[in-house]
Amino acid sequence: MTTGSDKNTYRLNQYLARCGVASRRKAEELIAEGVITINGKLADHPGNQVTPYEDTVRLNGKLVGLTPDITLILNKPKGILCSRDDGTDRRTVYDLLPAKYSKAGVQSIGRLDFDSSGLLILTNDGDLHQRMEHPSGKVFRVYQVKARGILNTERKESLLKGVRLREGVTRAERIEVDKISSDISRFKMTLAEGKNREVRRLCEQVGLDVLDLKRIQYGKVLLGPLPSGRFREPFFEEKSFFKKILSKPKSSSGKNRRSGTKKR
Repeated sequence: MTTGSDKNTYRLNQYLARCGVASRRKAEELIAEGVITINGKLADHPGNQVTPYEDTVRLNGKLVGLTPDITLILNKPKGILCSRDDGTDRRTVYDLLPAKYSKAGVQSIGRLDFDSSGLLILTNDGDLHQRMEHPSGKVFRVYQVKARGILNTERKESLLKGVRLREGVTRAERIEVDKISSDISRFKMTLAEGKNREVRRLCEQVGLDVLDLKRIQYGKVLLGPLPSGRFREPFFEEKSFFKKILSKPKSSSGKNRRSGTKKR
């Protein structure tokens, strides 16, 4: 939980989002409009630094402050965006949440693309977000895949050994075949990090065409029987897992509290 002892420093646009004032993009617009002040002085850049409980931030003269840490587990349906706004009228995961959570500045940890579904963790805890996503944390993600093509031994070994994507050689940590029939393969793929549309691109490189993709596990968090489009608070065991993640020493990139979220 966020308390008065929080000495983390935020970029102003991130701080405003963390306070539930607006998305970071919208916060930048507010800063440009000249309606944000820090310690009585007009804020002139999204990168202005803010230390909670030391600096005073106001929007149109009204004091804004941090909201309590919130973490939610959501079963994202297909045809739903993870971003807050992409300039279209398409629905987003934030449309599935009560306004009190959206306004609290929760962001998805590891996005799922428009055509993918399944487990999505949303939080306004910047440290948890960064540590869950950063490759050094080795937080495994498990995906349930349905693909056109036969996942034979050669293809499976290629995925486990590693195939070259534009970011470099990437591999699956584990592959568990569920069923292969006709020209359709159903299997589970475990990854240790999350690159943009990684599962789909890995499969494409070995000649598999992903027809359906669903994330069913992220670290110790399981999707389980949570209905599509519904959310819940973390279970006790999951809260313990998050605490364990937060107790680990920060990586060398820990100064960057928010890494870019990626789509699978």
